[in-house]
Amino acid sequence: MAQGGGVRGRFFQCGEEGFAVAHGRRWLPRPGLDQQLFAASRCPRRGVSQSRYFLRVICADVAPPERPRARSPFLPAIRVIGFAGMSSGGGESTNDLLQREVLELRARVAELQRSAARYQATDGISLGEREELLRAAEMAAHLGTWAWDIESGRVTWSEEMYRILGLDPEQIIPSVEAFFARIHPDDRQAAQRVTEQGLRDGVLPLFDCRVVRPDGGLRFITTSGSYVFDDTGNARRMVGSVLDQTSAVGQQLQLRRALSLLEEAQAMAQLGSWRFDPGTGEVEWSREFRRIAGFSADEKATVESFLSRIVPEDLPRFLEMYQKSLVAPESGSAEARLLRPNGEMRYVRIMGELVDGPYARRELRGTLLDITDQVRLRNELAHAYKMETVGRLAGGIAHDFNNLLTVVLGNLEVLQFNVGEHGELTECFRALESASNLTRRLLAFGRRAQLSLKVVDPNELVASTMHLMHRLVGDQIVLRTKLGAQLPMISVDTVEMERALVNLVINARDFTPVGGEVLIETHQSEEQGKIWVNFSVVDHGPGIDAADVSQVFEPFFTTRGHAGGSGLGLATVLGTAEQHGGSARVTTPAHGGSVFTISLPGVLADAPRSASERESLPLMTEGRWSILVIDDEPKVADVTRLILSALGHEVRVATSHEDALAVWRAQGDKFDLVLCDVVMPGLRGPELVVKMADVGATPRVLFMSGYNEEGIQSHPVIAKPFSAQVLQNAIALCMRQRVCT
Repeated sequence: MAQGGGVRGRFFQCGEEGFAVAHGRRWLPRPGLDQQLFAASRCPRRGVSQSRYFLRVICADVAPPERPRARSPFLPAIRVIGFAGMSSGGGESTNDLLQREVLELRARVAELQRSAARYQATDGISLGEREELLRAAEMAAHLGTWAWDIESGRVTWSEEMYRILGLDPEQIIPSVEAFFARIHPDDRQAAQRVTEQGLRDGVLPLFDCRVVRPDGGLRFITTSGSYVFDDTGNARRMVGSVLDQTSAVGQQLQLRRALSLLEEAQAMAQLGSWRFDPGTGEVEWSREFRRIAGFSADEKATVESFLSRIVPEDLPRFLEMYQKSLVAPESGSAEARLLRPNGEMRYVRIMGELVDGPYARRELRGTLLDITDQVRLRNELAHAYKMETVGRLAGGIAHDFNNLLTVVLGNLEVLQFNVGEHGELTECFRALESASNLTRRLLAFGRRAQLSLKVVDPNELVASTMHLMHRLVGDQIVLRTKLGAQLPMISVDTVEMERALVNLVINARDFTPVGGEVLIETHQSEEQGKIWVNFSVVDHGPGIDAADVSQVFEPFFTTRGHAGGSGLGLATVLGTAEQHGGSARVTTPAHGGSVFTISLPGVLADAPRSASERESLPLMTEGRWSILVIDDEPKVADVTRLILSALGHEVRVATSHEDALAVWRAQGDKFDLVLCDVVMPGLRGPELVVKMADVGATPRVLFMSGYNEEGIQSHPVIAKPFSAQVLQNAIALCMRQRVCT
């Protein structure tokens, strides 16, 4: 007892539970002093009836450890010095009892020492080192932790928590209020609702919000937490974490911006993208892909749904490309037509390539390009090229045919000069007029008709043709007009425009049922700052199939095979409109029927009017002139000579530009007029005239041609075939007005 040095003892009575247990305070005893600790002593229940015994335990401090120990929830290691006293009502001797209690106390002390050792060090790592590793891990993961003791209300934050909030641990005391003060005002109310709900449910769910640091910096965080319960099920504290997601959110924003730019670029380029995993059947489409193919955002992406949009005629070509892409690494492409749910047709070019995907899988990736506009432009270009080719062919045929008609007409008129009026000759002239009208239609179709322009009122042009149109339509169809007010004037060849309107009315008549109505309407419109005058012919027939709308103006296309349509009427209308600087189009209203419209540019009311039609002038017989006729077609030149000679003129003929230059060089000053063809081999008419002026006097020129030639507006032109009256009046006007030089 003496070696205990100031030993203090205390008696404890064992209860009937069999243990007398008291918990000591968690503090380390000072070295060199005996301390009063509480021990436990087993109270054997068997054989202890109505008995009580007392045990006085005298303990002393354990020598201090070699290295500092962290505070532990376990009791510190002790060594027993002795017992102050023991009493018992049993038959067992006091020494036996003491010996047994000593053994049990030693076993308990050893267990406590082992527990303390497990807490203080694991695998050679001390508690301090473990705390340092935890701080490093939190910093690396940008994850702060917090704890809230419910009984005391005390809040603790980790160092990383302070850093995330931008607070100084030396200046800020952790609290719930301090945390909510740093939450962005726009997120604070939602954060409080989530926290209140977590307090009721026992779990704080993941919640994203923003915090504002004292320096104004903005951080994006994700918070979570949960309760810690004691053995009785009561909540003792709440612990949680705050994950700094600022870097991840920034990367997500950059990714979303990049994705947005990509989607905008795809929309501008009308280029969608897709991905297909043949192994899993997984399909992914971009937003533009869905727009092109007509899929909504919530429709599931499947190969079958896409194949159902492809026009059946194009499906084999697409499937062939698909099969090749599965076995060949190089990319393949195919063009197809897609039919959207609203009935709209889109032309697409799909490309695919087999590439290496994630997890060592191979998948198909590719693009879907909307080429509807390109196909339309390509078709328009092909159509324009075809029209130009056919137009050139028609113009060439008309030119040669006009030369033949000129020869026939000239010889018939010379014959008429000799024999006078005769019935057979009159019929020949009528047949030649019909043939001349046919060549005019060919030239109008080829945009090479000879136009005699004059400024007219659009409504007057319609009114002048109504009598003829009523006769063409007949009594079984109502012909009605709806003329716009105060329309601009137009510069047109009235004969060609009347012919175009007649063609449209005849076309409407053929598709209008008995008792139906055909409407001729005029109105004006403005497009790109230019005023247009529109002539519309409206019928209420069956309309035009969508597949035929793009072909109605093509040459030789007709839907009236049973009625013997030639297929040139509407093509001539388009040619006439374009030659006047306008256009022709057709629309099919939803209620049925069709609307054909000719649009021509308006002109100022005081625009210069063209010379009066030569056909309406009386024969001008004054004057006899010396005329040089130049034409590479000998028969045309000869019949022209015969007509001019019959009219009293002195005529010289040249059938090549070499002959013409030679004659002009020698006798150019003796000719009053040069009557020259425009289209000739070697040198064209205008070029020949320039050469003639170089070698002699400047000639006074009247051109003749079967074409509407550009570049010779400085000289008058007479169209082939021409009658003797037309030729004589043209020469007289040229000589009278002196406009031929």
